Amino acid sequence: MNSTFEISGFDEAVLIVRSAEPHLACWRDAGGWVLQHQGEVDRRLLLGWGLPQATGREWRLGHPGGQVGHVRLMQLDDAGPQADMRADDQCWDSGGIFDLNVRVRDVEAAADALHALHWHGASPPIRWDFGGRIVKEWLTRGPDNVRLALIERVEPPLPEAEQPVGFGPVFNSSQIVRDMDAALHFYCELLGFQRAVSFQTGPLPPAANVMGLPPGLAAQAGIDLHILHPRGVMEGSIELVRVNGAGGLDLSDTARLPNFGMALLRLPVRGLSLFAGHLRRQGWPLAMPLTRVSLAPHGAVDLLALRSPEGAWLEFYEVAV
Repeated sequence: MNSTFEISGFDEAVLIVRSAEPHLACWRDAGGWVLQHQGEVDRRLLLGWGLPQATGREWRLGHPGGQVGHVRLMQLDDAGPQADMRADDQCWDSGGIFDLNVRVRDVEAAADALHALHWHGASPPIRWDFGGRIVKEWLTRGPDNVRLALIERVEPPLPEAEQPVGFGPVFNSSQIVRDMDAALHFYCELLGFQRAVSFQTGPLPPAANVMGLPPGLAAQAGIDLHILHPRGVMEGSIELVRVNGAGGLDLSDTARLPNFGMALLRLPVRGLSLFAGHLRRQGWPLAMPLTRVSLAPHGAVDLLALRSPEGAWLEFYEVAV
């Protein structure tokens, strides 16, 4: 890995939506987040996405106490045909970005709040052993097939100062993959990410589970899970999950802009032009060439994009000087 550039964990997730209102209700009303910016999408960004006729509006939201883990909603016009990125999917179907993870103080109360906004879970909140940590997790799906994982830490408990009010910042995002070796090569060898968590389960218990696998079939499946970050921490990290034995569809071809749903993650980089040179030397194609765009609240940024082996769109940016 070239030490002259430095990638940080993602600090923003972008959702392409049919309408902003139900998502604003989720993050602002149920989650307690604040609207930090709204305005027009820079046409240069849309041109870089291959959408020369498109225009758009955007809304950036964040936890009132958080400097990272933001969400940006984008609503596009004249973008051509749009469908859900992972239409009619199951939790074990691979391709694209699967979910966004937030911490909550009380997962049952948070689930009640989202039920009232017509979000529904793969299962009720489930208590399980997450690589040595005991958590209660609710995996829920809402408008535009956006998925959130609401996670309450049980053991060891989070310090009181780290207990979130409402939804905490987005700290992790999952991808369901078929080829774990290819995914790990992309993140660890090409991008230089380190492992924060790695574990594999044996057959799952024949009971309700976070992924919503039928209890009668759960014993035929197991989970291979790796959480990756440039510095090996769980803040702005990317989680790779393979559900062994479940089969599932490959949805990587539909996980493309400008389809609706969990569109992309944005990662700050120091030394972006050097990073672009590293990618050229490694022979990894750019999904979007290095482009200067206006990105609130940063102002002018230089930005390029990659697609992971199974279709996740990642944008790497550096504030222009």
